[in-house]
Amino acid sequence: LAPIGTLSFEDAYDAFAEQIDLVKDSVDGVLIETMSDPYEIKAAVLAVKEHSDLPVLACMTYDVNGRTLVGTTPEAAVTLLEGLGVDGLGVNCSLGPKELVPVVEKILSVARKPVIVEPNAGLPQLVGEETVFSQTPEEMAAAVPDILAAGANLVGGCCGTTDAHIRRIAAAIRGGAATGAPGAGPA
Repeated sequence: LAPIGTLSFEDAYDAFAEQIDLVKDSVDGVLIETMSDPYEIKAAVLAVKEHSDLPVLACMTYDVNGRTLVGTTPEAAVTLLEGLGVDGLGVNCSLGPKELVPVVEKILSVARKPVIVEPNAGLPQLVGEETVFSQTPEEMAAAVPDILAAGANLVGGCCGTTDAHIRRIAAAIRGGAATGAPGAGPA
């Protein structure tokens, strides 16, 4: 979006509205994710809410400094998204699960809505001409207890996550539910 790019808020809103108009009768909800600009996520949320009655979940992406690419803090993102009336919010993409725990804790310190955490399978690395994510399913699943203990409600995966990662994450969640970890629930 402008001023960093050339897309106006109105054009972004119209693009999101067009997309929701195409699918609103075929889906159960909308997940807006991998956003780094609060103005852009606002356009997306408003378009969905003004063109449907669907539940809206919204996730932003944060860097190693715990801010979005345009400098938004997790706490500011929560304030914005809850003010817009989303049904759930959180973080996706960004970093690996252990690296996201501080961001998740900041989100949870102010969030009143369910919190979603969908980390990458580690940071991407370029090996030759291929993008590789180094975290194994076991390594990702090992971070799930900390994410659940922080209070997250939904845990999944983003870039580099395979079906094997998701199976291990689900097993870790079930294990947390069996031990009574806070926030633990069904996969």
